[in-house]
Amino acid sequence: MRNLALVDWVVVGLYLLLVMTAGVVLTRRAGRSVEDFFVGGRGMSWWLLGISMAATNFSIDTPIAITRLVADEGVAGVWFFWASAISALLVTFLFSRLWQRSQVLTDAELIELRYGGSSAAALRLIKGLYFGVLFNAFIMGWVFLALIKVVSGLTDISLPVLLVATTAIVLAYSLASGFYGVVMTDLVQYIVALAGSIVLAAFAVTKVGGLGALTARIESQLGAGTLAFVPDLSLDNVGPLSVFLTYVLVQWWAHKYSDGGGKHIQRMLAARSERDAFRASLFFSVMNYAVQVWPWILTALAGLVLLGRPDDPETIYAGVMAAVLPPGVLGLVFVGLVGAFMSTIDTHLNLGASYMVNDIYRRFLVRGASERHYVLMSRVMMAALLAISVAIALQMGSVAGAWKFLLTFASGAGLTWVVRWFWWRVNAWTEISAMVTSGVVATWIELVHGDWLYSAKLCTTVAVTTVVWLVVTFATPAVDRLTLLEFVRRIRPGSPGWRHLDSGEAGAASGFLGPALLCWLAALVAFFGLNFGLGSVLLQRHQQAVALLSLALIAGAATAWLVWKSERSSRPANRIPAAEIADSTHGVDL
Repeated sequence: MRNLALVDWVVVGLYLLLVMTAGVVLTRRAGRSVEDFFVGGRGMSWWLLGISMAATNFSIDTPIAITRLVADEGVAGVWFFWASAISALLVTFLFSRLWQRSQVLTDAELIELRYGGSSAAALRLIKGLYFGVLFNAFIMGWVFLALIKVVSGLTDISLPVLLVATTAIVLAYSLASGFYGVVMTDLVQYIVALAGSIVLAAFAVTKVGGLGALTARIESQLGAGTLAFVPDLSLDNVGPLSVFLTYVLVQWWAHKYSDGGGKHIQRMLAARSERDAFRASLFFSVMNYAVQVWPWILTALAGLVLLGRPDDPETIYAGVMAAVLPPGVLGLVFVGLVGAFMSTIDTHLNLGASYMVNDIYRRFLVRGASERHYVLMSRVMMAALLAISVAIALQMGSVAGAWKFLLTFASGAGLTWVVRWFWWRVNAWTEISAMVTSGVVATWIELVHGDWLYSAKLCTTVAVTTVVWLVVTFATPAVDRLTLLEFVRRIRPGSPGWRHLDSGEAGAASGFLGPALLCWLAALVAFFGLNFGLGSVLLQRHQQAVALLSLALIAGAATAWLVWKSERSSRPANRIPAAEIADSTHGVDL
């Protein structure tokens, strides 16, 4: 543990001043309406939104959790993180365009467009509480926990003072400038955080003796399997094998981000066009899963060499910072992590308030008030959500453990959030039963069978929940035909699951789904070729790197050609104006 030098404090102070200024400058623009406050007026460019997506995922908790995965399972343990790239790319090539076409304010608002009736209104209320309060508060809780672990393992700075100072600044610019301030500060925070993680990895690897020395020492001290990209797939290795197969075959679709996830959906809805939403999601997928993760992995490996494996591996990252960084540079890396913390907190404050105001307060409690009133209430909800998340953080022990529990908690409902876009028979009771069953089963397993493998917990939750929601779906009435027609006319999903509708009137038979899935498959090859090609370069496997990067280049070119061909052959968009369907999506009482 070490103290921050004066130059480190100067870096921290200048950064906080810069972030505060960037956020407050946009106050007037954000206060015009709820749409401005939560989706930036729907006119934002792809590169800014893509950086914002990457910044929100580059949280202070992410390198901490990645470090634990590497310490516990080797590089192959990061598949818990990489598996999400499969769904992220599916969102890119499929759901980004569908969400943009919906023109809703939150993903919970889509419920009444898709289902209609009192059951849809009830589901919208449940999802407002489920995502707006429970999930956002839980996520911010483990982000606070990660900050506590970094600070307590790095310096003797007063933790209460740091927490109060940073959260006060986040709350100030988030309340003042809404989504505009969140996105613009994300830009600053991401640049600083990414630069800091690269600098830390460089110093850590240099301290070990270089990349060659790092790989040699890891292999000699911990075994060659520590650096493997996939675990031993022999049947003698049943535990790690089952976990790996769960990551790549189940986890990517069985979680709350299966069709985008609230914070990324919010950014896709803020894009000025379908193409911008697509490009933003693609940029995020590459940066988050194939670029920024490798500095964290290198730092974790170097930390295992330099510090050994402590009782709590989540302290390694801060320990490496204290051990290898000189004054000034320490301040830069430290402020990068603080910025990563702030970028996640501001996102989830804004996102959580959007559910609480748009899907609960405005929809069910106070209708017809002025835009200024709803913006004021949005700010009140953000302050309340922050207080709840701090209380949750005090009850947590492990960041990675919290990650896995929350994924399991919602895993059973993940498939319903995908299927609802492509199969007419799904109804509001499908989602309600899936969400309730998944949460109950996951909580029961955690309390009674907490020692089960992660794969057993996840697969059991998904299996039980799937049986329940299928039974409930066929036991309850289908959505009325008019509501289904309005949904398909606006969204144009192009799935065989809508063919019972009049395809000439609704456009149900458009050729969107097939080309999108083909692009997704080609992009998966390109992505994993790039990801493991970069890893091979860093881990000194040069022949493997050439082969993988060549594969990535070829698959990337094929993906680009397929996207161009798909866009050229697609019919001109005939978006249904939101006003035409507004009455049908906001007029049902519980």
